[in-house]
Amino acid sequence: MTPPTVTLPQPARPAVPPRPLPPGPGTGPAPGGPAGDAEAARPRRVRAIDGLRGLAVAAVVIYHLSPGHVPGGYLGVDVFFVISGFVITAALVQQRRVEGRVRLGRFWVRRTQRLLPALGTLLLVVSAGAALVGPSVSGRLREQVLAALTFTGNWFQARAEFSYFDHTDPPLLQHLWSLAVEEQFYLVWPLALLALLALVRRPRTRVLVVAAGALASAGAMAVLHTPGEDPSRLYFGTDTHGFGLLLGAAAALAVPLLTGPPSSPRVAAVQRAVTSPVVPVVAALGVTAAVVRLPDDHPVAYQGGIAIVSALTALLLVGLVVRRGGPVRAVLATAPVVWLGERSYGVYLWHWPLLVLLRAAFPDAPAALRAALVVALTLLAATLSWRYVERPVLRHGFRGAARRGWAVLARDLRVRGSVAGVVLVTLVVVAGHGLRTAPERGEVEDLVRAGQEALAGAGTSGGNPVGAVPLPPSLAGATPAEMGAQTIVVGDSVTLAAAPGLLAEMPGVGVDAAVGRQLAEAPAIVRALREAGRLRPYLVVALGTNGEISTADLLGVVREMGEGRRLVLVTAHGERDWMPGVNETLHAFTQAHPWIGLARWDAAVPQVTDFAADGIHPGEQGGTVWARTVADTLRALP
Repeated sequence: MTPPTVTLPQPARPAVPPRPLPPGPGTGPAPGGPAGDAEAARPRRVRAIDGLRGLAVAAVVIYHLSPGHVPGGYLGVDVFFVISGFVITAALVQQRRVEGRVRLGRFWVRRTQRLLPALGTLLLVVSAGAALVGPSVSGRLREQVLAALTFTGNWFQARAEFSYFDHTDPPLLQHLWSLAVEEQFYLVWPLALLALLALVRRPRTRVLVVAAGALASAGAMAVLHTPGEDPSRLYFGTDTHGFGLLLGAAAALAVPLLTGPPSSPRVAAVQRAVTSPVVPVVAALGVTAAVVRLPDDHPVAYQGGIAIVSALTALLLVGLVVRRGGPVRAVLATAPVVWLGERSYGVYLWHWPLLVLLRAAFPDAPAALRAALVVALTLLAATLSWRYVERPVLRHGFRGAARRGWAVLARDLRVRGSVAGVVLVTLVVVAGHGLRTAPERGEVEDLVRAGQEALAGAGTSGGNPVGAVPLPPSLAGATPAEMGAQTIVVGDSVTLAAAPGLLAEMPGVGVDAAVGRQLAEAPAIVRALREAGRLRPYLVVALGTNGEISTADLLGVVREMGEGRRLVLVTAHGERDWMPGVNETLHAFTQAHPWIGLARWDAAVPQVTDFAADGIHPGEQGGTVWARTVADTLRALP
């Protein structure tokens, strides 16, 4: 999630310029001699695009701090993808037009200078922080750091089966998946673009080829998505989530076609429509609506929703570049959002590890206070990173920045260079200790794996045939084995952590649970279980851990389980801002439907003595309490 510096080269001056325009794809050097070349090569900064970056990173930060307030804040990453594809493509095409070639070595060195210094600083500080906080946050830290440095974090997380939607115990460096996607694009796209420019002569065809690639990527995400299954692989994958970068590239290639002399009345009509002042307003409103309303667990997000947001962002970029004025550009060019956009890379890098570290270090702190501290420290870290790390390297290169940045830091802090050196060495030593002592797996990952292994050993399938079943008899006097034979539990990572206790309390119980699962997925899961003949007379749904729930989803579960079955819902527990609302919704729903039981896990937690560090996932003793709470509720059903 690290778009390049937002500078768009000026075009060579045409004979009759309608307005200053960004670069377009060309096939040779710019005409006009040295004077024309100098003007063409001069960069023009588009402040509104910086502002768009600022709002995008703000949406991501708010989403991570409080998903319920901005359900679609994750789409800020897709806005970044489109910006990156747009700006990189425009710059590469302009360089080829002006100089007659693209200096790939210079491009990749510049990308390295932009990304690695801030990333390396982050990894050093975060590794030291993990050493101080403890093993609860440092599971697989060595693997995560290696993946970050090789820009393969998205594939590492997909292979490790981490869920992007597990909001209880996410990896410390989970957010670097997007940085990996962008770096893979930066590595491959310049070569692909040069081939495109060489092999395809018609500019319009070039746009269509790139747009077709974007469509194929978005189509793969939509086709491969299965409602009820965790979409993390589709979300992490460059192949299935690269369409935003390609849409941005296509938009950059299309700008000259939209602003140059029309070749026909039909083309002129298209130009007028796309460059209309209404387009940026509509596009901005569409993106805003999605950020406010489109949650990450809704199938629409993966079946075209994210792609539509990316397309609207591409249209918005075109409007910002080809039109000088307008209300959207005015808002995005205001000083505060531009300031934030200039530091958006640092903000994105730092906010997530700070959130994870502070949540683990102060689990009992009020969520609002912790969020305020995350925001303050993030802005401080991003500002320091920009002043002492990112900007010096961009201006002076690695060697020059090492001398100048160190001197400026020592001067600003009013300390001798030797004192700063001692601090740096101490930081390196602590970080090294953190990496050496990091466990192979996190605490919660161990609990979940133990539950999965217990379920695999016991077997969890079986049930009633497809179709309606008679109302099951009461379990009030049932033996544990009889209760287990008639019950199936649909849950998330908390259910998996409690699985050994569940199997001991109700031998033979069916369990269908997955890390990161949310209630919105439950209706499709229940339908699949029913159609496969695995849905038993008693259904337990424990899906309040990872996000907000809705009455509509609960009604969907009731509808899909069919007649003749009984339902128990399980409350959630943990220091997450959405959990009180989850439990209120569950209480209201069961009061409106008295035949549905409510297992009060939130009321039983005082009995638990072995919660994991996140305060959410129970250990062996807590899993027994969780299972007993569910079993007692089943027995008490009327």
